Amino acid sequence: MIVPMKRVTVVMLRSHHEASLAQLQDLGVLHLASEQVGESQGVAGARARLEGLRHATEVLQGVEAPSPTPADARRLEVAEVVARTARLAERLEVIDAEIGELQRELARLSPLGDFDPAALARLAEHGLGVRLLRASSRWSADLPGEVALQELGRDGRERIVALVGPLAALEAIETGAGAGAPEEIALPKVGPAALHRRLQRLADERRAAAVELGGLAAARPRLEDALPAAEDGLAFEEARAASALAGPLAVVRGYCPAPRLASVERTAQANGWGLVVEDVENPSETPIEITIPAWVKPIRALFSFTGVLPGYDQVDVSVPFLLFMSLFFAMIVGDAGYGLIFLALTELGRWRMPKAPRTMFSLLRIMSVCTIVWGVLTGSYFGIALLPHPLRAVQVTWLADPNHMILLSFLIGAVHLTVAHGWNVVRFFPSPRALAQVGWILSTWTMFFLARAMVLGAPFPHLMLYALGLGVLLIVAFMTPPKALKSEWFNHVMLPLSLVSNFVDLVSYVRLFAVGAATFAIAEAFNQMAVGGSGGIVAGAVAALVLFFGHTLNILLATMGVLVHGVRLNMLEFASHLGMEWTGRPYRPFAHAQRQKDGA
Repeated sequence: MIVPMKRVTVVMLRSHHEASLAQLQDLGVLHLASEQVGESQGVAGARARLEGLRHATEVLQGVEAPSPTPADARRLEVAEVVARTARLAERLEVIDAEIGELQRELARLSPLGDFDPAALARLAEHGLGVRLLRASSRWSADLPGEVALQELGRDGRERIVALVGPLAALEAIETGAGAGAPEEIALPKVGPAALHRRLQRLADERRAAAVELGGLAAARPRLEDALPAAEDGLAFEEARAASALAGPLAVVRGYCPAPRLASVERTAQANGWGLVVEDVENPSETPIEITIPAWVKPIRALFSFTGVLPGYDQVDVSVPFLLFMSLFFAMIVGDAGYGLIFLALTELGRWRMPKAPRTMFSLLRIMSVCTIVWGVLTGSYFGIALLPHPLRAVQVTWLADPNHMILLSFLIGAVHLTVAHGWNVVRFFPSPRALAQVGWILSTWTMFFLARAMVLGAPFPHLMLYALGLGVLLIVAFMTPPKALKSEWFNHVMLPLSLVSNFVDLVSYVRLFAVGAATFAIAEAFNQMAVGGSGGIVAGAVAALVLFFGHTLNILLATMGVLVHGVRLNMLEFASHLGMEWTGRPYRPFAHAQRQKDGA
């Protein structure tokens, strides 16, 4: 259920502004009007402190603290730990970048062997020089007698050569241009020996910085404990920046769920605040809070993953989304063995990540169990064709017929879209627009029988033609209120295309059968590849690898199929027939950070 909201304006004395904001934060029910929040100096400072804490915590996350804990780490203030961690992390980043550059330079110079650039400078003082070239093995040049060519090494199919001789003679040598011409190599200013020494110094410095960082890692729990206070500080500064100041008064505006409005009124009365409570005028600016039964809460993980919410003036679709998404997941994956793997991975993930949101694992657990049940009913276990009698005994043979599965997919689509339009009937009643939704229900079931006739060759009931005619009549007559006919007449012109779209939407549910069948076919194909070879240990090992990688790939493809097709049928087909626009903004009250996490 979408919780009704009230627009609230709180007026307080400017001299009590900070104390009043602290009480509002303790109350934790007011969602501040976002358009008021500015980037004041206080907000910038609080955000910098919070980001510094988060960065330091992230840096120290993978650093192992020494045992016993250094005394310095226990004595340092949190701000000093953050500053030192930031400085060390930046220094390590610079060191790693320089080490990478040195290693690349050493790799470039490796064909030249060891040399001293100072020796080249001394040669130049006597009028002698060196040119380095990277040339193909077939390259040759007409060199003057006073210039010597020495091959220093090879780099793949190319050779590194040095031309040694008088400077004037070297400059006069033409090496050519275009394809096949040698590439000039710039003379290095630092030799390999000096580069190695610099690399060693950087490695020593890096070890020292890593040791110091390890000492700071012991303070990471204190940084994590300080995060909620830093988040509270940022929220407080944002609330202060959002307040409008007018002479001796300060004004805070926001939104409050109607069921919790009484707590705001009591606090306002106790503190002598002025309070203005208004109905919401602009649904697009109103945050949305959804309260749902405990058994439906797992679907929140899907909404968090997709990042969408219904608008304030729309409906909560959590229940149909959970029911149909579980069915779609089961039909698309379609294999009891894969369902067992999903369930095992879910329980393992829950054990290994106890702090992760519970709703994600609950949703995966529900979908895994549904997949197991569907796989048992269809007799699908890792794509195995010949099943033992106990597994065949519980299989529903009606589901083994592809035509029956196609029919079931169309039926699910018709029911899914009927739920959407039926919901609209309830929403719009007693408005005449509810009759237009009845017309769309009649159209949807006509399209079901039409799809059944066209795809499966079943006879089309002539009675459905009358149902379609009645449905179109209801749609034309009641889809647009008379007052809006002048601005929305185009919907009537587009009605034929809307009816075609209704047919296409229903037929699109055949993807439930198609993707599920593809999952089974791929599993069966890999099974046949694995057992098709000869006997022996090597053949057995190859077969095991084929099965492992084949079924792993198939599971990944099935998961992608759920994301592409299962989510789409809910987010697009169902939502469009319901008239949903995913424009909702989440309700985020001005509250203490730990309280928000506990309530999540």
